[in-house]
Amino acid sequence: MPGAGALAFAATLALGAGAFCAESVAGESVERLEQRLRERAIPDIPLRLADGRTAAISTLGQQRPLLVTLFYTRCSGVCTPFLLWVRDALNEAGGLGTDYDVLALSFDDADSVRDLQAQAAALGLANEPGWTLAVAERDAVARIAGALDFWYRADPATGQFDHSALLVAVDQGRVVRALLDSTTGNRRLREMTWELRGRFIPFYRTADGGALRCFAFDARSGEVSFDWGMLLLAAPALAALALVAVLFGVTSRHRAA
Repeated sequence: MPGAGALAFAATLALGAGAFCAESVAGESVERLEQRLRERAIPDIPLRLADGRTAAISTLGQQRPLLVTLFYTRCSGVCTPFLLWVRDALNEAGGLGTDYDVLALSFDDADSVRDLQAQAAALGLANEPGWTLAVAERDAVARIAGALDFWYRADPATGQFDHSALLVAVDQGRVVRALLDSTTGNRRLREMTWELRGRFIPFYRTADGGALRCFAFDARSGEVSFDWGMLLLAAPALAALALVAVLFGVTSRHRAA
């Protein structure tokens, strides 16, 4: 059985591959893909849940916002590492089950409720509050996938699906943030949870964003502080004040003399 280090290394490789595929197939940067999803409406499709109940997405999101991801239980690629990463990152961030919930929706119509139960048990999610695993009819899943620009296609040679890895934050039926790139995933996922808790997060990574930042947001504490870009912004004014002070001092000395 592989050790924790080997599992973490495999998860990193799988997550990196998923992010690379999402970017290369779409032909757009990850940032542009994420921005394009903001404010997208989520179709209110009926779901079959792992506990045997049926519910609509709107019902699941009625009390709290949702983090939504798509997967399938037979996946031998990115699905399991991605779900494990989400599980561990949310446990660290806090608020799951009280401020927001997670919906993991299978896009494989061969998955059954029993398959979901087995997957939840394998991932240690069977008794975790805030987690919902679900399946839906093929057409309903296609509507969700289309709304989220989530691509997947069957590979007849392996019986697997090629697909991207995606996590979206949904509030009142619309996407408020999306996460495709796993390279800075933990920090950005914490930012998503802060936003779902109702805290305004004023700083987004943008597709055309520069290197300079005037403020920094700490996703762990929710505190905002000045970044080094603010020093550059203030430098001309500080230099002008210093020059005025010097000139004033020189003038005062001359008058005194």
